[in-house]
Amino acid sequence: MLVASPAHAVIETAGFEVSFCEKEMVLEHPDEMQYMKFSMWDTPYERIRNRSMPWVEVKNLDNSDGNLTEYSMTIGDTDYNFSNAHYGAYAILSDSTPDVLIQSIVSTGDQLTLTFGNGGLAPGETVRFGIDIDPDPNIDGLFPHPDFRLVLFDMNNMDGNGTNDNSEVSAKFEDPNDSSMTAIASTQLPDYEVTGNQSDYYNQFIRPYGVMEGVDIFSDGGLVTNPIPEPSSGVAAILVAALAAGLWRRRRL
Repeated sequence: MLVASPAHAVIETAGFEVSFCEKEMVLEHPDEMQYMKFSMWDTPYERIRNRSMPWVEVKNLDNSDGNLTEYSMTIGDTDYNFSNAHYGAYAILSDSTPDVLIQSIVSTGDQLTLTFGNGGLAPGETVRFGIDIDPDPNIDGLFPHPDFRLVLFDMNNMDGNGTNDNSEVSAKFEDPNDSSMTAIASTQLPDYEVTGNQSDYYNQFIRPYGVMEGVDIFSDGGLVTNPIPEPSSGVAAILVAALAAGLWRRRRL
């Protein structure tokens, strides 16, 4: 873990990577083919359910100067919202990251914020959690189990709106020796390109039985560098920058 002394309590560089997938085990084992093959042999209706309740992985990058203490994301397409109807909470901790303490989970429906206890995620540490996405109850005609690839971002820019209605993700970092020294990194998810039959089956377009379907991981990240102290308080100000290119990992057969 990178620790700055109190005399030099400045977060010079901090960054995170966030990944989304309908299968928790694929996020946990992204390079192991046996987990991918097992995940591909589900039923079409299982996949619909999984894609309305995706798993999120947040990693504090190895070279960060601070601990990641808070993660936030918007819903993207505001015809939908983060829901607690299935889990009884707006997010649930993955069994694959049991040692992480989620101290609080707050949602307005269109924005979800998780705060991590025990000092947050140290550089190199990861948390995974599940979320549930539902249609807004006051909008008629929406598919009841929406695909996260159309809500958090528009795969293949299917709605033609570019990234205007894509989710914005951000992370807050704190110096472990001085909690007043903070910085925030954020970015907006791109319209990921999805190829093969993965792009054919979504919402009411149901995959035929007997057809295998690959599992994708969608990743992006944010980077903050050289926060500037606020003149009025001497506390590190928020500086936002995007690290959007080169972080998308895609895994399929």
